[in-house]
Amino acid sequence: MNRHEDQIDSTRSPSTPDLGAAPASAPPQRKPRRPAAGLPTHLSLPRQVWVLAMWPMLEQLMGSLVGFVDTTLAGHISEQATNGIGVASFATWLMGLLQGAVGVGSTAVIARAIGARHRREANSAVGQSMILAATWGIMIGFGFYFGAPVLASGFGLHSESHALCTLYLRLLSIAAPCMAILFIGASCLRGAGDFRSPFYVIVVVNIVNVVCSITLVSAPAPLGGYGLKGVAMGTVIAWIVGAALMVYYLLRGRGGVRLHRHRLGFNPSMMWRLIRIGGPSLIENGAVWFGHALVLAIVGRLGAEALIGSHHIAIRIEAFSFLPGFAFSLAAATMVGQYLGAQDTSMARRSAWACWAFASAIMVVFGAAFILIPQVFVRIVTDEPAFLNTVPQLLVIAGWAQIGFATSMVLSGAMRGAGDTRMTMLLNFFSTYAVRLPLVWLVGIHYDYGITGIWWVLSAELLFRGGIFLARFLQGGWAKVEV
Repeated sequence: MNRHEDQIDSTRSPSTPDLGAAPASAPPQRKPRRPAAGLPTHLSLPRQVWVLAMWPMLEQLMGSLVGFVDTTLAGHISEQATNGIGVASFATWLMGLLQGAVGVGSTAVIARAIGARHRREANSAVGQSMILAATWGIMIGFGFYFGAPVLASGFGLHSESHALCTLYLRLLSIAAPCMAILFIGASCLRGAGDFRSPFYVIVVVNIVNVVCSITLVSAPAPLGGYGLKGVAMGTVIAWIVGAALMVYYLLRGRGGVRLHRHRLGFNPSMMWRLIRIGGPSLIENGAVWFGHALVLAIVGRLGAEALIGSHHIAIRIEAFSFLPGFAFSLAAATMVGQYLGAQDTSMARRSAWACWAFASAIMVVFGAAFILIPQVFVRIVTDEPAFLNTVPQLLVIAGWAQIGFATSMVLSGAMRGAGDTRMTMLLNFFSTYAVRLPLVWLVGIHYDYGITGIWWVLSAELLFRGGIFLARFLQGGWAKVEV
């Protein structure tokens, strides 16, 4: 047995005499709760939340800069480049969702194992997660390379915009296995309570992306002058470097879990646990993305190609609000999973509410900024008149929905951390396909309210989604799920 993987168990051995045991006639004593092994339980609950959420918050903001830099560079190349990267970025979002869904299983299993002080089980999950990451990443890369022209056509792009979108997607598909290793490796570390290491990795990814992309676009030939191709090449280099650094962290075991060579052999039971928990999230993420894709296709039917670019830019700017919310969602998943592993349902529930409170406060502030000063955000990204007229209107509409967005993000994250992935899948299915899509088509196409009407529907649906996740969380079934 590897000495680094010894099971940590605070329970008393059956053969050890209990000198302080109560007499046989005394009533049974309630077993004291054990602190979760991977959480900073010496801190107050609000400080625990901040310690865990601070790093993924910075990580998500830095991670969004990869796409933000690409979008900004494209916005100063041409309108066609902006439209092309708008669809391409939407497609690469699917790439990240598909990879991240596998990571949901990794986070839940590792969090429960660490909370119960079962280190070997956690390390086994890391090894199987890396097998899944490599295999899944290769499959996704092949799918995106050959499906790039179909995606570009499906979203209504033509001529130069279509060609640029296809080029960008095919170049990024090269990095799909590296993205999978990076994202799923980060999920493993977060499950163990290490949010700092993924942040360090994404900082390096951003530095490499900014330096390489700007150089390949703006430097004199032959080093630069590659246009949108240079933007994509810089991103590919950045993800390759990030994957290598993530593997280094896992091999060193600095985050509480460690990648051992003998854990890279196929383990059917552990693999099935990861797939059983992550599978519903995979279906959920794919279905939610397809719902967003249908919205984008409806936007493409409005008749003006520039509306696709406006839709994309507005989402990129809104990301600066919902990505901090996503960070608290990750913190909620880890805290809920580990406290449930430590058999402390009360603290699991309290930690979820604390994460929700912080996320709501931050996202509401961003929402107010979108309502009051939308033009400031838009002018950072583009100076194209076609976008300056439309995007501020969309940001104002989005500002009113941030509280619902925060509620659905954090509480769904808490439920996933508990392993309640089937219910999160069903709730997102219902909200997307029974509410969002029918109303988007009705308002945007049938009644011809255009892209602003569509965004009002999107905002209303986010408020509804927050309500149904709140109802499920209050009902409490998530705390009884077996992982």
